[in-house]
Amino acid sequence: MRRGLISWSREEVPPSVLDSRVARLQGEMQAADLGAALVYTSFARPSAVAWLTHFVPYWNEALLVIFPTGAPVLLAAFSKRVLEWIRSVSHLGEVRSAPDLGRAAAVFLKERSPEPSRIGVLELDALPWTVAEPIVRGRFDELVDATGLFASIRQPADDAEVRLARRAAKIAAQALGAIPAGVQRASEVLSALEASARLDGAEEVLPRLAPDLRADATLRRFEGDAPLGERYGVELSVAYKATWVRVAQCFSDNGLPQSWRGAAEWSAQAAARLSETNFSLEPLPPGAPPPGRLTAWTLEACFGSSPLSIAAGSGAPARSVLPAGSLASLSLQLSLDDGPWLRGEPLVVGSGSRPSRRLI
Repeated sequence: MRRGLISWSREEVPPSVLDSRVARLQGEMQAADLGAALVYTSFARPSAVAWLTHFVPYWNEALLVIFPTGAPVLLAAFSKRVLEWIRSVSHLGEVRSAPDLGRAAAVFLKERSPEPSRIGVLELDALPWTVAEPIVRGRFDELVDATGLFASIRQPADDAEVRLARRAAKIAAQALGAIPAGVQRASEVLSALEASARLDGAEEVLPRLAPDLRADATLRRFEGDAPLGERYGVELSVAYKATWVRVAQCFSDNGLPQSWRGAAEWSAQAAARLSETNFSLEPLPPGAPPPGRLTAWTLEACFGSSPLSIAAGSGAPARSVLPAGSLASLSLQLSLDDGPWLRGEPLVVGSGSRPSRRLI
């Protein structure tokens, strides 16, 4: 269950922005001759429904139904007592209580679309069988995967989403800045991150630590505690108004090493070079080698129901679609002469003639 405050600021996310996103999807649905589209949402897969309607579940599951015209309808497997809360934080045509989500979806689709029609499902293979079975039983030959269709309209980001990402990045940066000097334990770092980010309005805060960079640069979640080395790394993923960013930074007890300054300068230049025609750090451009060996990197963006998915990275095939203006998070690791160095930051992908915009 999420612990942060979920609310809807109509100044930050105007209804017209959500209407525009739904209209883009409906235009593609009409072109693909789809009678309806289904988008599943849960605590672990909130992003597609949130992008279309601003609804983010604290818990449980729901199914968004979009027809070629009209406002979306949410079938929610929640208690009826929270339906008014859902309406207050979401932009929807209707909210229906659906304790048995699959059966309710099957009945609703037949009610609204009695004639046979093709139904697109975002991430069809990942739709839980308890939801899919009643729908499949009634309309098996009409279900098609709409993952590619949705991804084609999900990026680039609109101005509202970029503003939210900038706010989330500021929350993350301020949380990293709130870590006290001289901390000795991982628990002290986690406490400072949580307190700062939650009080600053974050809906979700997911930290990972490499508590001793000289021993191991692997970032991992901590349920317990661990001593910190003289150098340690922190990664912080933050959600604000359903928009996620990922930020990473290294810390040293003995001041900022000179090698880290050079690494930070190179990282900023590498981020700026990313564009819709070159969203890769490999091969490294001539004349601009890193101050060490580039050991790992990833570029992540939102294309579906997961907040961040890998678009490109070391050892990962690059996606064919990441247009200029896409909102992404770049994470990288350098092996310097005096040890490993980590950096992560959100950015807006540039075009061939315009550099990427860093949000921190």
